[in-house]
Amino acid sequence: LRLVFESSRERRILLGIAPHLVRPLRFVWPVYRGSRVSLLRLLAGLTLYDALALFRNVGRHRRLEPAELMAMEPGLRCEGLRGGALYYDARTDDSRLTLANVIDAVAAGCCALNYARVDALLADGKRAAGASVSDLVSANTLEVRSRAIVNATGPWSDRIRRLEAAIMGSGVSGTKGTHVALPRNRVGN
Repeated sequence: LRLVFESSRERRILLGIAPHLVRPLRFVWPVYRGSRVSLLRLLAGLTLYDALALFRNVGRHRRLEPAELMAMEPGLRCEGLRGGALYYDARTDDSRLTLANVIDAVAAGCCALNYARVDALLADGKRAAGASVSDLVSANTLEVRSRAIVNATGPWSDRIRRLEAAIMGSGVSGTKGTHVALPRNRVGN
């Protein structure tokens, strides 16, 4: 619940400050007779989703009758269709958002390295105060010291967190999301 609350807050902020990189995205969720998630359960879950966004999501969810669903998505199977819901999230251009953050950080005085690997964290007592870094292009190694370290390493964050554990203690467990992308001609909308 905390993760959904935090991500909806971040989405709201990003929609405001980077509308060229974060755009509203509409989802339609059909429910069929015998579905694992009933229409009532879906609507309750989406109400909770809206509540966690403090009802300031891109748009509030709404129930859809079978005829509305078929009008929106004529490629759906109508047999056994009980209804569904329309809800909103947002789509982010992750790579451009990351690059925009790096550019702003450098403009604010930060040091950014590309094609670099963190081999070890440097400690100042019990706190991390820098890192030993390998340049993967030149094979040079350097030590970088800082008052603050941001672990913005994406899928490699667990590896960095394990380096930190020796200094700081255990880290936060990771999360996982699943997305399925299909060619437009397979979906037909």
